[in-house]
Amino acid sequence: MKLSLDSLTLTDTEPTELIRAAKSAGFDQVSLWVQPPPIFPKQLVTPANAKACMAALADTGMTVGALEVFVLSSAEAVESYRPAMELGARLGGKTASSINVGNADPVKVGELFAQFAELAREYGLGATHEPLAMFETKTVAQAREVVRAARMDAGIVVDAFHVVRAGGTAADVRALDPKLIWHVQLCDGPAAVPPEGASYESTCERLYPGDGEFGLAELFRDAPTDVSWGIEAPSVRRAKAGMSAEQQAHEAMSAMLRVIDQIPAAKKSLGR
Repeated sequence: MKLSLDSLTLTDTEPTELIRAAKSAGFDQVSLWVQPPPIFPKQLVTPANAKACMAALADTGMTVGALEVFVLSSAEAVESYRPAMELGARLGGKTASSINVGNADPVKVGELFAQFAELAREYGLGATHEPLAMFETKTVAQAREVVRAARMDAGIVVDAFHVVRAGGTAADVRALDPKLIWHVQLCDGPAAVPPEGASYESTCERLYPGDGEFGLAELFRDAPTDVSWGIEAPSVRRAKAGMSAEQQAHEAMSAMLRVIDQIPAAKKSLGR
């Protein structure tokens, strides 16, 4: 299992600082935001700062997992992602992560994802699709259908936040073919939030694994452990309180490990 500090966790942090904080905390890899617009401006990797990012990766021995984030809005949009994919590939990225914000036509989304996956392959990248609870591809089952429709070797990002906020359960995660799960993202939160608060929670203030009511050990007890597991738990309040990127990364790692350590017990309770 490779542990990833996914970029959104450190909110408005320069990518070089993210890389060095991840190394300090013992992560294996990071995700990097290469396609504008980023949620937090400082996170974007650009041609102007790519050399510094490469130096930070070389200095630390860190690797890059996911490249974020590509919206499947149109064929023209997908084709426009070439520069970001080329940049991400030069940084050593492994996969390009796609989302479907507003396309309600599942056939068209499948076609766009097939185009996206083929483009990623040109740059030596794998392709993933992540369901987001607030948008059109909401559930892991819907993401599975997108990947199936594309008929490409591709995978799904399973994020605890979006599983729970879309009304999903551990049974929905277990219903996925484990070979389709290419990346797991951990975070936590209360069992429910007002609908008007979900968007802010998603991008600015999730709880760290084990600090909420998502039941993560149960949710992911059957998830594959030979893929990357990341933490995506943005915490603007920590940054505003003056916590450094390194301090946040260490807290994030400790929280991740607490939950991961609980998973064998969850399996054992079922006699597995």
